[in-house]
Amino acid sequence: MAHHQCSHNHHGHHHHHHVHSDENADKTLGEKNKEHFDQVAATIFDTPWVAKLGEQVSRELRDNFAWFGVRANSAGSPTKMLDYACGSGIVSRALSSDVPVIRGIDISSGMVTQYNMLAEKAGFSLETMRAVHGDLLDSDATPSAELPTAEFNHFDLAVMSLALHHVSDVDAMIQRLSDRLADGGVLVIVDWMSEEAGSDWKFLQSEDMPVRQTVSRMGFSEGALRETFEKAGLSGWGWKAFAEESEVPSKFGGSMRGFLARGVKGA
Repeated sequence: MAHHQCSHNHHGHHHHHHVHSDENADKTLGEKNKEHFDQVAATIFDTPWVAKLGEQVSRELRDNFAWFGVRANSAGSPTKMLDYACGSGIVSRALSSDVPVIRGIDISSGMVTQYNMLAEKAGFSLETMRAVHGDLLDSDATPSAELPTAEFNHFDLAVMSLALHHVSDVDAMIQRLSDRLADGGVLVIVDWMSEEAGSDWKFLQSEDMPVRQTVSRMGFSEGALRETFEKAGLSGWGWKAFAEESEVPSKFGGSMRGFLARGVKGA
């Protein structure tokens, strides 16, 4: 789920750490996300429902890896995956047996620290799995000397899990991810289906929910997301609902259904 996942995986993102709207009126959504997830980076994934959601997302990714249709690249180099809004690395670790080279990017430096620490703890080399601090939508806000390099481009697979609903400009985000793919590369988005998110807007009105300032929408419809993929040069559309609903606290929307969407660049 990468946190971001829940924007990061971000979903549990949400507790404590009150952010008062008057201080935040002139901050961008990206700045609010960065601030929020820096604060919760070390503790968010210990929350039982967040941990359970991470396990569910990991299972869905592994079970559907063949369906993603990742192909050997023309260069004959090892398959390389981008985990965007990588959070602590749930997506990366879930697919580590399927993909030999994994790179993460997150707008939260706190999350990147967690990611790299957990990757090292799990025994992954830096060549195999590492993350950097960066923001594909606002490179000036989070400058990274590594993002322009070949290592962080020409991906065979890019995954953004439970983070797209934190993004203010979805079309631009999908285009930036498409730009990072090699020809024939696959983009996979994991997020919430809008049909299941009928109650979600309620928590955005809640006075004590700081995360409401880090969410731009809750849930996506298949038709709208497919159109966004096609505008970004991604074809071969695929959409699958999660096998089971996800149980999250009612203040975060209650029971919701996740989905996996995929598209291929230049295919």
